[in-house]
Amino acid sequence: MAKGKETAVIQVERGEKPRLRAKPEKGTKMRLSDDVKRKALEAAQYGMPIDRIAILCGFPAGNQTQWARWINANPAFQMELDQARAEGELTLQRRIINGEANWQSAGWLLERTRGYVARAQLEHTGKGGKELSVSGALLGAFGGSK
Repeated sequence: MAKGKETAVIQVERGEKPRLRAKPEKGTKMRLSDDVKRKALEAAQYGMPIDRIAILCGFPAGNQTQWARWINANPAFQMELDQARAEGELTLQRRIINGEANWQSAGWLLERTRGYVARAQLEHTGKGGKELSVSGALLGAFGGSK
């Protein structure tokens, strides 16, 4: 009899609940090739959503549980993805600050992939004391609050 099973039998004989070692979770042993990792880090740098990066890494679409288990078992890679996202964000911000050609495209990416949105509000009292209030979202990579 295997050691784990012997322990469970002894525990049952003593009236205890058997405590077997948990099996490793599915997907945690999957290894990514260096090419796949490079592609995933590039995608993170561009701001691709994490569920799409999971697909690039070979995880099935719509199965976030499997990806979550794998990424939790590989925290170093999660840190690399976070670092790549931050570096990509910094690159986009530099393009805007330096006023590079087509800096607006960098602002567009920051707005849509990183949540950079500033709120603008305009209030005006017109003729007859009627108040007009206009508010909306404007691109503001460096100011305002969400």
